[in-house]
Amino acid sequence: MRTPVLETERLLLRPFERADTRDVFECWGSDPDVAKYMFWTSQKNIGETEEWISFELGQIDKDNWYRFAIVLKETHELAGTCLIYYEEEVACWEIGYNLGKRYWGKGYTTEAMQELLRFARGTLCLKAVVGRFAKENPASGHVMEKLGFEYEKNIPFVCNDGTVHREGMQYRLYL
Repeated sequence: MRTPVLETERLLLRPFERADTRDVFECWGSDPDVAKYMFWTSQKNIGETEEWISFELGQIDKDNWYRFAIVLKETHELAGTCLIYYEEEVACWEIGYNLGKRYWGKGYTTEAMQELLRFARGTLCLKAVVGRFAKENPASGHVMEKLGFEYEKNIPFVCNDGTVHREGMQYRLYL
């Protein structure tokens, strides 16, 4: 199934477009503070962002990968991204999210993820999803707790394309 467009009170969740490249790079892609606890590293140039966008465009029609651009309805600004995909490593569907720093602390991640979980439950008919995060990033854990996820176990957590190893936590939500 093609990645759909979802909507909340303040947000539009939609597939990425090639025209998003510059906004992705400037908002979060090139920001090492955003990438600090992520599986990926910050992008050093716009060409790396173009490669990322190309990858995401190739995923839009897949039935195991749904990545959404988080867009503010009022201003049309691209604020971040959220994702649900089947992760072989944990044999379960997993969520992920990140926002540009200027959008932190405004409830956008929780709002976007609530809608993404409605999609997971209602359209994908999933029964459970996991979320993993670095212990040093408690804000991510707070989002998961607000969404109803519960602690499952401590895990090794590898960031920045495998160059940084941290302690992590895995949470699970039964839908």
